[in-house]
Amino acid sequence: MDLALNKEQQAAVEELEKNILLLAPAGTGKTNTLACRIAHIIEENRALPEEILCLTFTNKACREMRERVEARAGDNGSRVMVKTFHGFCYEVIKTEAKRHSDLFTDFTIFDETDCQGLLKEIIDEEWPLKAVQNLVNQLKEKKAEYAIDSGNLIADYQQTLQRLLQKETAAVKALTVDDAYKFHGRLYEGWQVWGAEKTALYDERLHELHGLDFTDLLVQVDTLFRQDSVAGKWARRFVYINIDEVQDTSLLEYRIISQIFGASHLLLCGDYFQTIYEWRGSHPELVLRKFQQDYNPRRIVLHENYRATQVLLNASFDWLRNSFPERVNLLYPDGLQAVSREHGEPIVLKGAADFSEEAQWIYYQIQQLPVADYSRVCILTRSNRYNKELSAHFRSLSRFVSEKERLPFMLIDEQKFFRRQEIKDALAVLKLAVNKHDVASLVRVLNRFATGIGPATIKKLSSEEIRSAGIRLTDFVDADARESGEPYAQLLAALAAENIVVFDVESTGVDTTRDEIIQIAGIRLDKHGAVKEKFVRLLTPLRKVGDSVRVHGLTDDFLREQGEDPKKVLQDFCAFAQGAVLVGHNVSYDLRILGSELSRLDLPPLEYPLYYDTLDIFRRFYPNLPNHKLEFLGKYCEVKHKSSHDAFDDIMATAEILLYAVERDLRPHVEARQEIMAKYQELFTEWADMLTEVRQKAKHLRPWQLLGEIVVNWGMDKYYVKHKEPQRVEHLRDLFRQARDLDDEAIRPLDAVERFLRYTTLSNTELDALTKRPQIPIITIHQAKGSEFDYVFLAGLQEGNFPGFQAEKSGRLAEESRLFYVAMTRAKKQLFLSWSQTMYGHYRHISSFIRNIPRKYLHNV
Repeated sequence: MDLALNKEQQAAVEELEKNILLLAPAGTGKTNTLACRIAHIIEENRALPEEILCLTFTNKACREMRERVEARAGDNGSRVMVKTFHGFCYEVIKTEAKRHSDLFTDFTIFDETDCQGLLKEIIDEEWPLKAVQNLVNQLKEKKAEYAIDSGNLIADYQQTLQRLLQKETAAVKALTVDDAYKFHGRLYEGWQVWGAEKTALYDERLHELHGLDFTDLLVQVDTLFRQDSVAGKWARRFVYINIDEVQDTSLLEYRIISQIFGASHLLLCGDYFQTIYEWRGSHPELVLRKFQQDYNPRRIVLHENYRATQVLLNASFDWLRNSFPERVNLLYPDGLQAVSREHGEPIVLKGAADFSEEAQWIYYQIQQLPVADYSRVCILTRSNRYNKELSAHFRSLSRFVSEKERLPFMLIDEQKFFRRQEIKDALAVLKLAVNKHDVASLVRVLNRFATGIGPATIKKLSSEEIRSAGIRLTDFVDADARESGEPYAQLLAALAAENIVVFDVESTGVDTTRDEIIQIAGIRLDKHGAVKEKFVRLLTPLRKVGDSVRVHGLTDDFLREQGEDPKKVLQDFCAFAQGAVLVGHNVSYDLRILGSELSRLDLPPLEYPLYYDTLDIFRRFYPNLPNHKLEFLGKYCEVKHKSSHDAFDDIMATAEILLYAVERDLRPHVEARQEIMAKYQELFTEWADMLTEVRQKAKHLRPWQLLGEIVVNWGMDKYYVKHKEPQRVEHLRDLFRQARDLDDEAIRPLDAVERFLRYTTLSNTELDALTKRPQIPIITIHQAKGSEFDYVFLAGLQEGNFPGFQAEKSGRLAEESRLFYVAMTRAKKQLFLSWSQTMYGHYRHISSFIRNIPRKYLHNV
């Protein structure tokens, strides 16, 4: 037995046959237990590292888990798939998008700010954008949860909305709030009228921009896993699946992951009393009940606490027992025991006359703490609003002390690093370097730095009149479209000159940085669209085909017999396609893996003037089709050659749908597009030239080098110096340093840029991860989940604030109570509670939550 583990932890580590439900209250060492279990699985040869999946629900928890696993399992640990839930979904979509969906393989993730900017263009009135975004997300999730999918997006969303309003009216109303969190009746009424139509339009525009939002990561994987072949492939991949923080899982998330449980050995870990996300869809009771019914797990309870002093553990557990007596006795009949021998200080309770006195008391109390590292101190509240007001008071108090004595506070809500204005500015240009269709990033850059291109111009060029001709805002900064007068001129000219090559590849997998091409096919078209020349070859890869054989049917044995030397085949293909305009369906993947493998084989890149994507063409001209998969478009266009997962079949089908679009959409609107481009493209000359230069440099500069050039050449540093915001320039330097530190020079520059952009989008890294100076975070309890601090100040404990009025009115007091428990369990050494008797001129009572703390643990000051 590992002496570092207690009896229950050891049981979780050694039970490798049965499924497990691991109940792990705060501070009971679950991260270490899971890491030891994964190492034990590998040591016992029960599974390869790649056959183990470990999911968590925050980036911080994911980083900690990965570090622990690597510490316990060595090099093998780095091969285990440790992901956040959204990170796992990203991985699935990247793997399956090319063959099993109509999503662009070069998609980027739009964060909250990007999504709200897109919604602002779509909705007609000045509605509270955050509320609209929450309602859109809810509607998308519920459509998936209700499994409504007729192919008519507006009708599906309308049906979802009606069902949602009938079954879960309170949930809709809870999201229909203004910026002050007050119910917005006009929005609630309006949402019932236009919600379905606007959500469908939002989806259409987002996907047209090669974008997905965070809700899409769930919804699209749910759609993919409804295909038995896809779900089956992922189910076969994993022998052991561990899911942490299961109490945060929504029914949709549980359905997604349960579709790949298959014959895997399952471990679900969580703590019911840390359920604080019911407001956004988590249903721990239903999830745990379903897991127990379907998988009959062994139940293991961790009850030894390694975090808190005896006083703090006993106080928090007694509070829990007083608040939820029946459930505590059911789940934790043996109670919780503190491993620490330190008795600890009592909980300090301060009742302040008003908010100003409360803030002052916290400030001077922290000054007296025996700490050298201020990051071990934390201030928690129920809301960002309270945090901002505390931060403002602390700044005022700092004026009366010397600079040396000032406390280093950090308001975390304002410090989401990759959501900062200046960071998003630089990343917008980086995105445009690899995604020429990213309208949202272009609009951001133009709004911030351009002169002569105002919101009215941008709105005009995004109108339905312009869009119906096939023009997008990004065409005005595209070098080829500008030179030839319209976006499709070179495609039409190449067809007339018999210089179009339609091509496709099959590969060992979808990681363009390491997987290998096993089949490549191309056809050169004559001016009538008939096949003039063809190229179809098989390659013998060094890597095994693995699960990809289920897609293309090409086995390792077959490729050893029939395949040729990859270097020779790719040289021949480059000679075949040299100088041609390339076309494919969702072709960015094929171009990237071809470019990557040519680089790895020390071959020169394929030289071609430009490429066109039939997926992009049909999304532009036929946005309302049920989907845009090659198979569906083939039926829609009545092609003679049906697509399959053979590269040659697919390019024949692609060639036919290309000709369909040429005759019906591209040629008929040539003059309209030329007229639009001629009228407006001069406005964009400066930005088009700069962007062309960035795209050229992205082919050979590392991401950090490219960022440096963007910041200087696009004048971002000068812009913020001119606006007297030097701190923003320092943040841009932080971004540069991160890109340099994360860079993997083993992969080519374009792939490295894509990898860095994925990191910035899926990461919630805040500035405290970047700064060298320890700071005191001022955060909400939700933001503190999964963290621990030596000293915790829990402020604003008055009725109406915590619990809040809305929680009382909507009957969500149980969740508020659990949130209070989470706050209490963040402290390791000492906990300080405070409340204000008056707020905004009104008298307040002390929070009812404090009454359930036994008086023997409290010290009033």
